[in-house]
Amino acid sequence: MGRRSKLKEVRREEPAVDVTKEVDEKSSGILGALGKAVREDVWIQVLIGLTVIGAILRFYHLDFNSLWLDEAFTYNAAKDSLQEIWNTMEVGDFHPPLFHWIEHFMLAFGHSEFVLRFIPAVLGVCTIPLFFLLGKELADERVGVLSATLLTFSFFHIFYSQEAYSYSTVLFVFSLVLYCYLRALRTRERTFWILCGIFSALAFWIHFYTLIPIIFIYLHALIVTLPERSKGLEAFKNLLYSGIALILLISPLIPIVLQRYFSLTARPPTYGVLGPALISESFLRFSALSLPVAILFIILFAAGTLYLYRLKKPVFWLWIMLIVLPLLFSVAISSRMTMNPRYLIFLLAVFYPGIACSYLWAKQYSARQWVVFAFLAAFVLVSVPILTSYYQGYSKENWRGLATVMEKNTQPGDLIVLVPGYLEMPFDYYYDNATDGTRELGVASVAELENIGRIQGDGRIFYIITGDITAVNPEGDVMRWIERNATYVGDYTNIYIFSSP
Repeated sequence: MGRRSKLKEVRREEPAVDVTKEVDEKSSGILGALGKAVREDVWIQVLIGLTVIGAILRFYHLDFNSLWLDEAFTYNAAKDSLQEIWNTMEVGDFHPPLFHWIEHFMLAFGHSEFVLRFIPAVLGVCTIPLFFLLGKELADERVGVLSATLLTFSFFHIFYSQEAYSYSTVLFVFSLVLYCYLRALRTRERTFWILCGIFSALAFWIHFYTLIPIIFIYLHALIVTLPERSKGLEAFKNLLYSGIALILLISPLIPIVLQRYFSLTARPPTYGVLGPALISESFLRFSALSLPVAILFIILFAAGTLYLYRLKKPVFWLWIMLIVLPLLFSVAISSRMTMNPRYLIFLLAVFYPGIACSYLWAKQYSARQWVVFAFLAAFVLVSVPILTSYYQGYSKENWRGLATVMEKNTQPGDLIVLVPGYLEMPFDYYYDNATDGTRELGVASVAELENIGRIQGDGRIFYIITGDITAVNPEGDVMRWIERNATYVGDYTNIYIFSSP
């Protein structure tokens, strides 16, 4: 009994561990390190400046343009319940539901253009420091800063960061995938392999086309792991964990994707950028819509990627695979389904850091900071012309202005015909025909147009048409009918108005 009492006394005398104090010390240590980096690391300071500028560029005039068709579809889908959004994906829209689910919850804060575009803008800004991390993982902080600079002033990225659709979200999540994969390659840490699988699944839930580069990433992972196959299953364990996480998380979507793919490819596409033109058009849009800039960027990308061969051969082959194979696949598939450069926005995570790596050739001759700032200034200057024009006028169809025009020029009893009918989504976001005393009708064929005379009374008929008519009526007979039977009124930001008595 005496011995047990002594043991109890010793235990009572042991000092208790203050967990709260340890957490506070760790937190203060992390914050202290961050504070020191902000004060002393010039590249962190530049990154902060770029992020602030990037936020200004993405939030400035965020609600200036009216919603166009795709954004209006986002709005209409977001108003549905979560289950209804899922059902729409199954039978209609060929996009996964996650982004529309996010927008569904954003509607709690309002139904304005600003609210609908808020998440794309925020994630667009957050992608800037992500590009810094990508560049740093590829080479060093200077390449990271140049990668972030290219994205900060990218017209292509700014445009889609100000659109109520999923494209800026796609780039943000795919950048996370690529960063985690690069970290997994370098450190071999299982955590980054699993995160790569989780973020890959998340990207697929945002946009189905991200599966293409993700497949090539996992193909690359398999290739670089094969030389270690003598170790047996142990060599492939991390890759297996990552792949299992991916497959499990996307499994609910796979049957739907297959069914929708075969239904959509049953007939050739009627719109989009098709064939080899997709490659040139994509690089043009990635490069400030300037052919000289596109040529310069492609040369710098080739130089930067070539330097990666000297620096990290596995990463060099990854970069080649991720820029070449998705483009070739997209060109091949464009004969069966609609393609557009915006579907390839994930390539910015490869293209811009590759361009930034071209600085490494200059670094061999001078590692002074002014060389980096010279590259940075050049990247900013090539973007100034397109950004200047972008903020001076409308870059989307101005349905808000058109609604005002129609309110002033219609009378009760007039009929507004939308060609094709789904233009009611952006039009009705701004226009209320019940208040105006008019009627609306959507048509997409000559037969439907000819039936209008049977239902119209004494009022005028206004036809509202956009280039979307070529998608539903590639034969062109609808447009010819309207030109014969109605009078051209005018072109309002690529929205064409005809009228007839």
